[in-house]
Amino acid sequence: MTPSGPVLFLAPAAILESLQARLNILSIPQLMLLPINMQSQIPVLPSGGLLLTAGHANFEHYLHSAHWAKTEGWQHIDLALVGEPQCAAHFGWMLAASGEPTALAYATPLLDVLSPTGLGNWLHAGGPGAASFLALLQHIMLQPIIKSWEIIFPNGKPSPKADLGKLAELQTTQWQAIHPLCQQYLAFSQGRTHHAAHPQQTPFQLPAHIEPAATLAQFLMQFAPKGQ
Repeated sequence: MTPSGPVLFLAPAAILESLQARLNILSIPQLMLLPINMQSQIPVLPSGGLLLTAGHANFEHYLHSAHWAKTEGWQHIDLALVGEPQCAAHFGWMLAASGEPTALAYATPLLDVLSPTGLGNWLHAGGPGAASFLALLQHIMLQPIIKSWEIIFPNGKPSPKADLGKLAELQTTQWQAIHPLCQQYLAFSQGRTHHAAHPQQTPFQLPAHIEPAATLAQFLMQFAPKGQ
């Protein structure tokens, strides 16, 4: 059932048009999309709505959105989105979502229409904050790839003078960002239980009561350098 109350979607400005194109299918009567950098400037809205957020700059920004939703009496879903906006407008986004069970149930029609064709084609990443953790982790993982390309191909062509030391520094910097993020998320999610919102296939065939996001964070923590 499509939400009848207000729906606010905060996401990067570059993908708002694509998100709007997907959500238009549902004809949501009170839908508003705003750039994620306006999360501290949300206008006064009636209570009892649904907030969806994607593209937080850090976990503290996610917490800010979660606090707003709780204070205003709104349901909150956070998302990790992967896709090229123009293609995603037609075919959907690769999507991970997280939130409280009641919020996920309420938002399911939106999540289904945002994801590729078919019901339930999105990953239930875990409890509140899980999808934001995955999105931030993905961003950290991609940065060395982007920057190493600039080192190896400074002018669009391979350079025989590429500084391999700088490539090694990128890996070190990457881990220095991954480690505290995993620590922060594991501390935040400690002690909660997980029940998958729908049957889902994962590469590791996790049981329905095991949270994908926390499992990934625990896996990465095994590779923490000694002393960290």
